[in-house]
Amino acid sequence: MKKEIEELYDEVYEKLAEFHQVSLNYTQKMSDIPLNQREEETEKLERIEFALQAAKDILENIMAPGTKMTIMHQKGTIQIDLDE
Repeated sequence: MKKEIEELYDEVYEKLAEFHQVSLNYTQKMSDIPLNQREEETEKLERIEFALQAAKDILENIMAPGTKMTIMHQKGTIQIDLDE
């Protein structure tokens, strides 16, 4: 069972990293679109990138009950508090 959980963890993390890279690639492509036509799409991409980065950070850092985690990002920070 432990091996399966490790494999699942690795698979989830790899998919998150893959999707994160895809979102960054789309962000780079957005610079080719006129500013007035990309506002909504840019906001969605920023949300996606932020969520994927946060998910990766959470998976990378084991959190025990009673701990806090702050995820720093260029768009802001997220603080997670786990109750005891």
